[in-house]
Amino acid sequence: MTSNNPFRPAVLIQFALQVRQMGENSWWVYRYEIGRNGKLSQKSRVVFFGNSRAEADQWIERQKEEATIYMLSGN
Repeated sequence: MTSNNPFRPAVLIQFALQVRQMGENSWWVYRYEIGRNGKLSQKSRVVFFGNSRAEADQWIERQKEEATIYMLSGN
């Protein structure tokens, strides 16, 4: 998705995550790529295995914290 606001740079969403319970103590996080046309890929890949939903959610939160963020100055 992009933003047409001239004061805010366009932000492209590159992927989406989905958490699935695969067994009693098995939670998987799947990553789906988003193409240039904005469509979600039908193919996915597993990027994390956990023993609980809380573990999967914590992993996702850590990924958000470790993401690189670029700040533009007004100068």
